[in-house]
Amino acid sequence: MELYRLLQQQGFGSRKECRKLVEYGLVEVNGEVAEDYRQAYQLDDIDELVVDGEPWQLQSGPIYVMLHKPDGYETSHKPMHHPSVYTLLPWQFGNLDISAVGRLDVDTTGLLLLTNDGQFVHALSSPKRHVPKCYEVTLKHPATPELVKHLLAGVFLKDDNEKIAADQVEVVDEITIRMTITQGKYHQVKRMVAAAGNRVMDLHRLTVGELSLGELDEGQWRYLSAAELASFGFAPKG
Repeated sequence: MELYRLLQQQGFGSRKECRKLVEYGLVEVNGEVAEDYRQAYQLDDIDELVVDGEPWQLQSGPIYVMLHKPDGYETSHKPMHHPSVYTLLPWQFGNLDISAVGRLDVDTTGLLLLTNDGQFVHALSSPKRHVPKCYEVTLKHPATPELVKHLLAGVFLKDDNEKIAADQVEVVDEITIRMTITQGKYHQVKRMVAAAGNRVMDLHRLTVGELSLGELDEGQWRYLSAAELASFGFAPKG
């Protein structure tokens, strides 16, 4: 594949923009400045790619990443009032159709998965998969046994005709619970807690399936490993 086409495939812009990157001497391949944007390469030929001084990990298939979402970011490509979570990712991802797997509210923090694999998004978003998601919930009022009982037994959400229940509820301290759900309804945790007679003050997603944030700092991201993909029944493509 010609170098400028390879750069386009990696998200560095249009073909014209990628040709200019090479012409301006901003592309290094295996430690040497590339001089011919028509030079042909296979991905396996490239051990190191540096563009405008920044190393780039070559993508040979769909991208799967985990982000530790901070407070005050919208899970949207067209945010209305706050910055987008996508600004926390490499700008090249914006040219590679990266999207979030579900959404976290602007004031909700924690684990957010993003990918450009539509099949992965559909599978993890499908209610048939019952992917568990655990949240740490800070409450306005104390976490009473009655609250836990209601959440586990099920509550009616507005405009729903059947009860929806938490899969697990653990009391952490007087005003903090950990709540696991397998559905993905709009503002579900907040609405369930309200229906059970309390109010969510802070919400943080700890896990999705078997994945947890681990040592990932707020605002930081990383690629998912093959083992982590396999935990959802997926294998890396490409």
